[in-house]
Amino acid sequence: MSVVYRIIREKFRDQALSAEGSRLYGARWNPRGIGILYTTSTPELGLVEMLAHAPGIPYEDLPTYWLTSIQIPDDIRYYQRDEMPAFWQDKNYEITQHWLNDWLIKPDVLAIALPSVIVPFSQNILLHPKHELFVKIQLIAQEKIPIDRRLWRID
Repeated sequence: MSVVYRIIREKFRDQALSAEGSRLYGARWNPRGIGILYTTSTPELGLVEMLAHAPGIPYEDLPTYWLTSIQIPDDIRYYQRDEMPAFWQDKNYEITQHWLNDWLIKPDVLAIALPSVIVPFSQNILLHPKHELFVKIQLIAQEKIPIDRRLWRID
């Protein structure tokens, strides 16, 4: 078993294992209509990813965020940076959304570990809710994560 992490807003705290947001809107590694659960290999990477995608609002208006720890079966395919396609860091998600198409349509492993675009030395772990082992993942902890004011700057 492995532990992965996810940082979510308080209003979604009770939906920590839901892939509904990615299904509705798509993201870097999945198009709309196919939901996957985005997690990270460390809490620190989760914080950096969250900050990179957070809206540009004043620090005082930031919502409360929760660190969610999730235990998953060790059914993970790992990709290293040198195995990634040339376009993996492209800002146009339409280019990256179909690279994992075979896995998105018919998941042969529960999880895919990819280098983070933001911190390529760390891994984002994508979980597929349609894989038979998804029912074995367990939410093991949730706690509020403080956002240090020094990390939040709006120009």
